[in-house]
Amino acid sequence: MKSSDVPRMALRRAVQICNGLHALGDALNVDLKGLERWISGEEEVPMPVFIQTVGLLLEATAGRKPGSSTPDSSDGGRTDNRH
Repeated sequence: MKSSDVPRMALRRAVQICNGLHALGDALNVDLKGLERWISGEEEVPMPVFIQTVGLLLEATAGRKPGSSTPDSSDGGRTDNRH
């Protein structure tokens, strides 16, 4: 994965979390056509939009219980004992 793919991938995930392009466009206060161009890779995702998207993703995942699909940062994500 290239680092240039990360903003586009974040937008795609945010579409899922927001249940559609229209809802994400409303949440980010952006034009639907621009959103489609960014997701398709036709245009680069503007940094302010990427930062807002990351904020949405963090908010959406903040309520997850430990043991969900994302490793807990307090244990470094390790599942085995290496000591």
